[in-house]
Amino acid sequence: MVILLFLATAAVCAVIDVPLLTRGSRRRDLLVWGLFWITGIGVVVCSLYKINVPSPLLLVMMIYKPVNNLFTSWFY
Repeated sequence: MVILLFLATAAVCAVIDVPLLTRGSRRRDLLVWGLFWITGIGVVVCSLYKINVPSPLLLVMMIYKPVNNLFTSWFY
């Protein structure tokens, strides 16, 4: 029941926002808005259904660990 309330609120917000973005021929803004909107809805749905999702910080750590090791080998 809560998910339906959330999706109805999201639909109302989308109905308000999308015409404002399409009127000014702002396609890139609309694309970025859509990506953030979909990501946010996905996060809320995972939270409502109590689905464990790994932290995005793990991805950042995986990317920067080799860079950190490289700088460590250069400067120590």
